[in-house]
Amino acid sequence: MNTSKCTQTSHTNISSFASLVRDAGMVVLHCDANGQLGPSEKTDWLTDLLSASSLVRTAITSNCSSWNSQEVLDPIEAFQGVWLVPVRKSSGRRNSGFSVGVIVTDALCASEYLHVLCQASGADAKIVRDMLLSISPVATHDVGRIAAMFQFAWNAQTSNEDNQNTMESVGRELADSYEEISLLYTITSSMNSVNHPKRFVELVCNELLQTLPYTWIGVQLRIGERLPRIGSELVFAGEAPTNISGMVRSITNDIDQSPIVSGGDDVVANRLGQATVIEPIMIDGDVIGVLVAANKQGNDSEASSVDIKLLSATASQLAIFLENALLYEDLSATFLGTLEALTASIDAKDKYTSGHSQRVALLTAQLAESYGLDSDQVDRYRIAGLVHDIGKIGVPEYVLTKNGDLTNDEYAEIQKHPEIGAKILKDIPQMEDILGGVMHHHEKYAGGGYPHGITGEEIPLVARMITLADTFDAMSSSRTYRKAMNRNAVLDEMRRVVGLQFDPELAEHFFALDFSQWEKLMVEHQAWSPITDERKAA
Repeated sequence: MNTSKCTQTSHTNISSFASLVRDAGMVVLHCDANGQLGPSEKTDWLTDLLSASSLVRTAITSNCSSWNSQEVLDPIEAFQGVWLVPVRKSSGRRNSGFSVGVIVTDALCASEYLHVLCQASGADAKIVRDMLLSISPVATHDVGRIAAMFQFAWNAQTSNEDNQNTMESVGRELADSYEEISLLYTITSSMNSVNHPKRFVELVCNELLQTLPYTWIGVQLRIGERLPRIGSELVFAGEAPTNISGMVRSITNDIDQSPIVSGGDDVVANRLGQATVIEPIMIDGDVIGVLVAANKQGNDSEASSVDIKLLSATASQLAIFLENALLYEDLSATFLGTLEALTASIDAKDKYTSGHSQRVALLTAQLAESYGLDSDQVDRYRIAGLVHDIGKIGVPEYVLTKNGDLTNDEYAEIQKHPEIGAKILKDIPQMEDILGGVMHHHEKYAGGGYPHGITGEEIPLVARMITLADTFDAMSSSRTYRKAMNRNAVLDEMRRVVGLQFDPELAEHFFALDFSQWEKLMVEHQAWSPITDERKAA
């Protein structure tokens, strides 16, 4: 809150009112609750004459004790020709003194007190009398009416100023509240993106940077690799100093449940800047990271209550989001692990297809990334590759493991597995977007595939990618009816049917892939394959 602005506004308004009163022939003096005079808003000959007089000062001081105890403040005659009209000033509920309207009447011009006034200020009594007469001093019988008008107008003016200051204060508080509400709304409306924790943290940092006057805003977590897309890196917005991550990580490891607000000369202030605020991010009482607002800018060199309140609220929202993100990550890992176990059990039905689904998943994800799909789609296509053969659970095992050529009926059984797989997965909401890959990964680009014989871009993109990965891995693996082909032979054979079986554009991306990860996986799978054991026994 900018109290200096309120004080300046109040002082200006009262000064203007005092000037109007002075133009009407009155002077306004101010005193504390003990009657000690303070400076006046406007200094001129009459104000100087009255404020310099011991008569006026003594009259105000002697009457203050009674004014303090009176509810109704009546005008009193200080001495002949000079009247005092007090109005109470307050600070909160306490009386902080009085503003005193001094009315000079025509009686002063003929009073011996005029000479006493003039002696105190060294003024010439005749000149002062002429000046008083020139402003037409108030008649004594009008003092009561003038005093009542002065008290009413003064109280109305100060009440109006109090209301104006209150409105300005409320306006500033509303502005602060609006910024806080707007920020928290933006944050909470994005909290459903639990599969994008880094993106959410970046959004929070950027929003805070636009709201608070700090050089940079950052988040440092200490949850290891439980959220792989963030890990233990410092995520920040703004201009952070170089080589600052180590210090922030150290603070994160040492901080307890209390926020840190740097002073003018401490380690945090010296490294991160003045008025740096570090809020702990906590889940169930455990600190999992910190929210840092570093190096405050502007005239205010200290962290305000608004800064701390907003950062604390944001840290709480981050904690809620991160807790949900960790749960989502755990559920995703469990879900993916279940799928891997299921597909591995299906692959294990045929000793020649051990690890096939995992390798197809890897190649499909690599192709999706090479093709320019975003990380979310890459992950989805990886799952599609993993479950592409899940329908084989409905194919008789003797067909899957038969040595030699299949009969027409047996081949027809094999051709059912895409539709069986789609039926198995269709009621799982998380699989809806990848059903096309399961259903159509045996379609051919030029037609003639199964189960529906669709062509070209009628075939879902994910299915066209799986087709390439599936074919490559199948031809690179031994089967009951043939031995595995080497990579060059496989790629040459696949190039021969580009445009017939494969999407030409996707094929070019596929042929340019780095197959080293696939080779590593193949070696691992062959190491515990039953085929390997049989060969060793032979």
